[in-house]
Amino acid sequence: MRLLVTTNGIWYSGAQISTNEFLSFLTNLKSIEVKMVSCLGGKFISSLANVEIHRVPCWSSGALLNMKTDSVFEQLIRWADVVWIATGEFAVAKEIKRIKKLPVVAHLHSYEPICPIIWFSYGFNGVCGKECSPWLLIRCKQETNIELARIGLLNRFRAEAYWLLDFGKGPLDYYGWRRVMDSAVDSIDFFIAVSRATRDIIVSHLPEVRDKIEVVYNPVAHRPWRYASSFPDESSDYILYAGGANPVKGPHILLNALKILLNEGINIRLYMTGAANSWLEGLARRLGVEGQVKFLGKLPDAEYFSMMAKAKALALPSIWPEPLPSVAIESISLGVPVVGSNRGGIPEIVGNYGITTNPTPEEVAKAISTIIEQRFDKHEMKRYAAQKFGEGNAEKFLQILSSIKVST
Repeated sequence: MRLLVTTNGIWYSGAQISTNEFLSFLTNLKSIEVKMVSCLGGKFISSLANVEIHRVPCWSSGALLNMKTDSVFEQLIRWADVVWIATGEFAVAKEIKRIKKLPVVAHLHSYEPICPIIWFSYGFNGVCGKECSPWLLIRCKQETNIELARIGLLNRFRAEAYWLLDFGKGPLDYYGWRRVMDSAVDSIDFFIAVSRATRDIIVSHLPEVRDKIEVVYNPVAHRPWRYASSFPDESSDYILYAGGANPVKGPHILLNALKILLNEGINIRLYMTGAANSWLEGLARRLGVEGQVKFLGKLPDAEYFSMMAKAKALALPSIWPEPLPSVAIESISLGVPVVGSNRGGIPEIVGNYGITTNPTPEEVAKAISTIIEQRFDKHEMKRYAAQKFGEGNAEKFLQILSSIKVST
């Protein structure tokens, strides 16, 4: 099989991490030859031996990434037996089919096919949980800005200004997205959803893809063990949050939960990666919990996974339906339980190795106080993660690639 992969490589995200893991497996097989197209600025692609990588200009349309097809790209399309759109470059599907009628499979790491803005799609209060429309997108943007003002990320003047501007920006974003996505979905022969939750959400909006979509979990469970040799003897006295400063990950909920715990006499610390010099530091001061929080930037992988392995638990109180957060899989693989929200694919990961709950300060605080008193079999957690989120998924993905036919 000759496989052509499109992957932007621009953002260091769970989508790119999992794509790299799939590629590391596929490129080691003698039965498959891989070539790749990436964006000019893409730098987060694993170094792969003997893989040709062609770079092209890319630009974004809302949440969608567009790739320019030049003469070399066209030659690669003609060379390929199948094209894998790995990290959301859906807009190129129509152009691929214009050049050659070959199977195109697209990975769904998020919800771009059903709403033009990724984390606005379902992020705040379920406003955008229905079929997308210009009016719904206006309301989605407005409610999001109101929520950002409520948690202190936007001042009132800006929130009101954005609220008015959204009457114009919402329809523009909607029609731009619709123009790209309608043709893209029709040009894709098969979809890979990273979780059952993602599949169900996509199918509820696009019932026409029901028979050409399958769930394949991301094979990221082994990744932390490239940096860890064994489990630490003892865990430390902190909870780890690794979602950065994005409010849809619920960091403000977690800081409020920390205040509740401290008021109840539970002396726990919180480490927050990707949150240094962000709005969260000001929120922690206003809540009076800054002495119990360590704000960190992006850490090297070895340091990051060492910190994760020593944590009492990982906290992931996301507001939006996380498709399949790699951080939760990595945490369980390292024997660290998860306190996550009952949104999206998080419950599919956690299983018996943590607690999922409503993303409110009270419920998250209750879950943390429970989890830090529990003991888990770390070796069993590692086995569970490897079995469910290991290389078996790459093998399943290869079987799908081998069986895809061009839609008629």
